[in-house]
Amino acid sequence: MTDEEKQLDANVVAIGSDSGSQKTRDKALERKLVWKTDLILMPALALAYLTHTLDRANLGNAKTDTLEKDLGLVGNQFSLLLILFYIPYALMNVPFTLLSKRFNPAVVIPTIMTCWGTMAMCAAATKNFGGILATRILMGAVEAAFFPCAIFYCSLFYTRRELSFRTSVFGCMGFIAGAISGLIAWSVFQWDRALRGWQYLFIIEGALTVGVGLLLFLILPHSIEKSRWFSEEEKRLSRLRLEEDSQDLDKQFRWEDARKETKDWTTWVFTLMPLLYGVGVASSSNFLPTIVKRIAITPAKANLYTVGPNLTAAAIQLATTWFSDRFQQRATIACGTLFVSFLAWILLAVLDLVQHVEVGYFLTYLLTFGNFTPGILVPVWVASNTTTTTGRAFRLGLNFMAQNLAGIISSAVFRAQDAPVYKPALITVACCQAVFMVVCLGLREHFRRLNKKLDSGEIVYVSGGQERPDYRYAL
Repeated sequence: MTDEEKQLDANVVAIGSDSGSQKTRDKALERKLVWKTDLILMPALALAYLTHTLDRANLGNAKTDTLEKDLGLVGNQFSLLLILFYIPYALMNVPFTLLSKRFNPAVVIPTIMTCWGTMAMCAAATKNFGGILATRILMGAVEAAFFPCAIFYCSLFYTRRELSFRTSVFGCMGFIAGAISGLIAWSVFQWDRALRGWQYLFIIEGALTVGVGLLLFLILPHSIEKSRWFSEEEKRLSRLRLEEDSQDLDKQFRWEDARKETKDWTTWVFTLMPLLYGVGVASSSNFLPTIVKRIAITPAKANLYTVGPNLTAAAIQLATTWFSDRFQQRATIACGTLFVSFLAWILLAVLDLVQHVEVGYFLTYLLTFGNFTPGILVPVWVASNTTTTTGRAFRLGLNFMAQNLAGIISSAVFRAQDAPVYKPALITVACCQAVFMVVCLGLREHFRRLNKKLDSGEIVYVSGGQERPDYRYAL
């Protein structure tokens, strides 16, 4: 073999067979394709998730201002606002994810963004509990669609070996949003103008969402094949790459694929896990400012003190998801990072932080350390182990429905009479995380055994994987 032939051979890899012929792809071209896809999708989805988190979690910031007094909230009405928000936020996940399969996420995502941004601005005009409750319910119904649609959207562009880190890239904007929201809230709450500080907070963050939503109508491609930014050679390569993960690459919606997933018991285990880790996710998002408020010197600084934990958590999540893609491990990394947060929830509940303020603030860094990592890795794990695009959309919808239902549990256990420590709530979060780690590692062992049977020939191929006998379950 000549030097030129060796060089050509080093830059081309086989990805399977098709009627006896080898499909090949150039690695240099593939790197260019992935990089170009990153430049188009990642900034757009990052901006979208930034606004999503700002609008969803700003009620926690507003509570530290005069929202409860101005709207006449009494008793557990604030907790009721959170609970009733999460009901449509949970129930609308599956319908919207299936709609994104039918009409394309590039249409669904900008549409829902414009809607929930408008609702966020309307919340600034409310005068009582009923008014803000109506805006929060409507906001929850449309916000439900974003994250499952975004992960499903990415699965149409990236292979399953690339999904974790990419999802984390735009998912980290949730932490950035927590930091930005804290800064915005701290700033506007100092204003002495016509409106209250919390009203300016809702208007500013809602207007940002509407602007980004309108921009995404122009930016998001429906697919690589339909995008003007990609060459014909890149479009051909994209088709070959996606054949690794899905047995159907057409645009048809198939109810039979969704029904098949309901008969697979792992679907319901995948649905149970986000219900467990989701309690911690919702508790961090909605109550971190309140938890920090008990250790802050002045109430106004409580929002400012949330910036550090959020930024640190973003860096940790990027690092752990990079390792997850690098070593193709989902369950062990999700459990390992969550264990740190599990310890923090327990310590927050049992320690006397009134006398040890510095220790309490340090624990908030540990609390956010791994709280959100399973929320990235488990949906990616679901997408990686589902061989049809309709089935993938259905399973992702169930996954986020369960995570959002966990928000109801979180809102219910953080009761006003338990303030300022909220010890029963903190213990509840820790217990849910402990059960999650056991279930997650158990499911990993199940897939490991299936892969071993596939390697030995005891099982010929996975369900729906007749065309790809080399397919193995992600762990």
